[in-house]
Amino acid sequence: MTEEEGVSETDGSESLNDGTAVGLPHASGDRSRFDPGELRRVIAAFPLTGVREIREFAAGSRQAPKVRIVAEEGDFLLKRRTSRPDLIARATFNHHLQLHLEAHGVPVARLVGTIDANRSMLLEDGRAYEMFHWVDGRRMVKAPPEALNAGRMLGRVHLEATRLEWTDRPPMPGFHAAAQVGSAFDRLETAIVGEDPDVDRSALRGVVERLAERREVASEQVDALGWSALPLQPIHGDWHPGNVLFTPEKPTRRLPGAVRAVIDFDASRVEPRLVDVANGLLHFAMRSERGVSPAEWPTSLSPRRMQAFADGWKTVVEAPFAEEAQVLPELMLECLIAESVVPIARSGRFATVPGHSFLEMVAKKAEWIDSVSAEISGLLQS
Repeated sequence: MTEEEGVSETDGSESLNDGTAVGLPHASGDRSRFDPGELRRVIAAFPLTGVREIREFAAGSRQAPKVRIVAEEGDFLLKRRTSRPDLIARATFNHHLQLHLEAHGVPVARLVGTIDANRSMLLEDGRAYEMFHWVDGRRMVKAPPEALNAGRMLGRVHLEATRLEWTDRPPMPGFHAAAQVGSAFDRLETAIVGEDPDVDRSALRGVVERLAERREVASEQVDALGWSALPLQPIHGDWHPGNVLFTPEKPTRRLPGAVRAVIDFDASRVEPRLVDVANGLLHFAMRSERGVSPAEWPTSLSPRRMQAFADGWKTVVEAPFAEEAQVLPELMLECLIAESVVPIARSGRFATVPGHSFLEMVAKKAEWIDSVSAEISGLLQS
């Protein structure tokens, strides 16, 4: 998977001076917000005094409103988790893992306990509120040294997470063979046509069918190549550049940024650690261009960033299992398709990009991953 083999970096994105964050954009939709009375009640439950400023922090899930709070004790982030039947069990596991990692030296955004009993979350009317110490960090730049550091940090997370005691698996499904993805395919065409009535329906149906077929094959291959043999452990569950903050200083080629904090454990669950690796390789090696629609991004991922990320991870964890290398390319394909199809099925678009155009881009990236699957497996081989 070298540039001499036809995979070149034509977008100039490998400069450490390029502060562009990489990764897929967030899906579109109306953002949930706090109401003033709610904010007053919730903030009063935490040990903050002299609150001077509260402003909306529009990042991450649109269903989970956040505000940045400036108080005498410092800066904080308040977040509300979406109300759902499995919320408490999920949030409890998320905090259990995060507090365990913090206790073992992994840099995370520290939780603030409530005034009453120092609980890590406030429960009110079926909602969970979390307060974090604010972390002053930046997104990664598209350069191999920072992908290497992101891989190393993932290795630390995985290594420490194996020491976490857990009994019941949290009610948080992954993307492999997920029923949610299958049902999303059933709604895709209707959602896209509803958003764009002039779309070429024949072409749209064609790309949807190709992706559905490729996803089914990938899922079957993941199982056939050894998924069930992979050990289960707590994982982060959403390892992408938006959830890894780097030192804010401007990086140089000699001194790339270090990871300052890992954030957002909402998707943490118990699965094979390879899920995080596949997700990380996909997102930390995504090739994007500033000001250019994702529909026009280069087809390939960055081979140099993929290699750096994998090398960083391997320097920390024990030698990868043979099944991990075999399963990796197909699991990356499942991840790519799932993370695209599910949000488009809801709104007909992906962020600001029309659904059809985005799916065409995904289909091309899937073809590229297929074409270099042997090299991708080689990333986890010694």
